[in-house]
Amino acid sequence: MTRISSILLVLILFLSCAGYIDKSIESPVIEDNGVTFYVRNNSAKVVQVAGDWNNWARGDAGEGEMLVGLMTRNDSALYWERTVELESGRYKYRFLFNESIWILDPNNPRIIDDGKGGKANLLIVP
Repeated sequence: MTRISSILLVLILFLSCAGYIDKSIESPVIEDNGVTFYVRNNSAKVVQVAGDWNNWARGDAGEGEMLVGLMTRNDSALYWERTVELESGRYKYRFLFNESIWILDPNNPRIIDDGKGGKANLLIVP
């Protein structure tokens, strides 16, 4: 294969795979109407944002509370989102996929001890 053919092949492969590269999104976003959390996950059926403000998404089925912190899927952009009204303060949070898999927010570099031997993201609302 010639050098030009090799370069063209690499370029074609790169351009054909560019759609699969996960572009970073900003999360969380603090605005006047609340804090909006975003996370990408194409395979999850259910995504929740859980933190110390909502008892880590533990609902009370007897009271009709199920799937606390449920996020909405934005199919066109392939991400999940939820806006939460929070007062000024420091909050720990993580995402819960399919009601069983805990994931740190990959877009928030602030990671702290969750007080139970694990890690959580830190959110500071001014």
